[in-house]
Parts: sequence; structure tokens; C-alpha cells
Amino acid sequence: MELRHLRTFHAVAEHLNLTKAADALRYSQPTISLQIQALEKEIGHTLLSRVGKRTFLTPVGKLLQKHTEKIFQSVEELERDLKRMKKPFGTLSISAPEFYCSHYLSRLLGVYLKLHPEVQMKMLCYKSKETIQLIDSNQANIGIIAGTSNRPGIEEILIDQEDLAIVAHPELAKERSIARLFVENPFFITYDQDSVVKHCLDEMSCKPASTIECGSEEALKRAVMIKAGIGLISESLIQKEVREGSLAVLRRFPERLPTYLIYLKDERDFSTVSSFIDVVLHEWHKLRA
Repeated sequence: MELRHLRTFHAVAEHLNLTKAADALRYSQPTISLQIQALEKEIGHTLLSRVGKRTFLTPVGKLLQKHTEKIFQSVEELERDLKRMKKPFGTLSISAPEFYCSHYLSRLLGVYLKLHPEVQMKMLCYKSKETIQLIDSNQANIGIIAGTSNRPGIEEILIDQEDLAIVAHPELAKERSIARLFVENPFFITYDQDSVVKHCLDEMSCKPASTIECGSEEALKRAVMIKAGIGLISESLIQKEVREGSLAVLRRFPERLPTYLIYLKDERDFSTVSSFIDVVLHEWHKLRA
């Protein structure tokens, strides 16, 4: 059943006049008649009846009109939605650990909303593992994580790499070796990527007496600054403290912690998602500088 024949019948059923239907569709009247005849032949029923100069719908014509109204209402909604897809719209949910939310996302959202003020934004603050789960379950559109997701169906874009360092309070660093510090003090970490932490510890041949996972990089930094223990942290977060002498770097590592932007494979086809990805790729390193 051809959509153009149904559209022609829909116009005829609305106007009950072949001439008016032809004008509305910009067809000739013979074309209208031929399409109605073709549809009647396919259905096996007469759709229109004429009494004098007046046109009426048959019972089958009335039934078909009921369905074509639903069909073309759906077609109109589809056309409207497709037009909206040409520009960002709706709600965009972005999940990331606290550090990314406070240092990057808050500013990225400002840049994005200046370009697309019609989009409603949600910023969700979750650790990397939780962010991956939110993306995987389609509860968030975009995630920013430390490390890789390793999930089928999730696309990744590398947007940064962090230099990692073991840090301690300067007084602790002067008095003890790294090996002794690991034995006598808790080891604070924030990254919920076990493989990265393991590689760093293996490189030093150290095994901490106890490990404490902090909810944020800021909490880790504060714990180390009050001599609560030693920590593994991104060097970009401690530059000021190292310069001022409130933290000391004990060890740097050649392995860098990657930062990935993640999203479900099919989501990038949506303009709202793709436009935010474009902003991240364009602005991320400007914000870090």
C-alpha cells in the first residue's frame, strides 16, 4: 500500500471534493482519480460514492480515513522530530568524577549553553566505575572517566592523560624512605582503576600496609597534607602545593592515567550528544592550560 495513495485518499476524505483535494496536493484531478482507483483495487473495496455532485465516504472509506488520520499524525510528528534533530534539543545528562565536574565540566557546560541555550543540562557527580554503569544503562548520555571502560557498545575518545606521582607531607618525606612510608602509613588513592594503581606499586616493588580509597582528589590531597598518609595523585592537582612546600613528590611514573569521554555507540548520531562532544574536544585543553 503506497503512502502517496493513502495521502491522496486522506486529502479527498478531508475535502470530499476531488478538485479541492487536487489543489491541496498540487495534482491534476485525473491523477487524483487514478490514485483512488489504484487504492480501491488494492484494498478490494470502493472508498467513495457520489450522489449527484456530492462525494461521500463508503463504510470502508470511513474505516480507512480513521486509520489514515493516525498514520499521518504520526508522520507529522516524525517530520517535526527529524527537523529538531538538526539542532540540539532536550536534556543532556553528563556523569563524571568530582574532579572533572569541578575543574572541567562546570566550565564546559557554560561554553555549551552559550551555543545551545535550549538544551537542558544535568551534571551527575559519580566515580568512574559508576559513570560507566550509568552510560551502559543509558541513564546518562555522556561520561568522563579516568581509565578505560572496557564495555562492549560503549565508544571511547581519549581526551587527556595525567602524570601520576606519589606524594607525602615534606616532614614525612625527609624522615623516612618510600618503602618505610608504605609500611608505616595508609596509602590514599582516588582512582577506581585498580590496574593503574597496581602498575605503580609494582614498579616500586612496594606493598602498602593499608589502602584507603577517597571519594575525591581534594580529600586525598588534604589527608596527605595533614600527615595522615601518602597518596597517589595527578601532578596537575598538586602544582601549587609542591611550589609552596606543603607537599613533596616522592616518585613520578612513566605510565600516565588516560582520561576518556564515553558514550553509547549509537548516541553520537544525536545532535545534542555530538555537539557536546565537539565542545569537549575543542575546549578541554584550553581549560587545562
